[in-house]
Amino acid sequence: MFHGLKTGFWVRATLRHLNQNGLMAVLVRKGDEDAGSVFIMLNGRDGRIAILREQGPTWLRQTFEDSDTESAMMQANAYLERQKRYDPDLWIMEVDVLDSTHPLEHDITTRRFSHED
Repeated sequence: MFHGLKTGFWVRATLRHLNQNGLMAVLVRKGDEDAGSVFIMLNGRDGRIAILREQGPTWLRQTFEDSDTESAMMQANAYLERQKRYDPDLWIMEVDVLDSTHPLEHDITTRRFSHED
């Protein structure tokens, strides 16, 4: 069984951690304090964007690159708009990074943990 921290508490702690470690991290959308889903948009200076989505005790990564018809930002925003339809209480953080392919998800934990009864 998975348990976890309240989303609002976890998001504020993670933003503080990222900013104290030299990254520029901001809250773009505030969701439900207790249980909203968490998405982290990594804005790479390389022009690419990655979005991390919390999935249990791990992160799933979705990447976006400029195409002939849409910019990476347009694709990422459309993805997040679709996610809002499934979970209107979701949280979105945005982090400026040098390289969007860097596995930031290895440097941060999720708010969920396993508890054996």
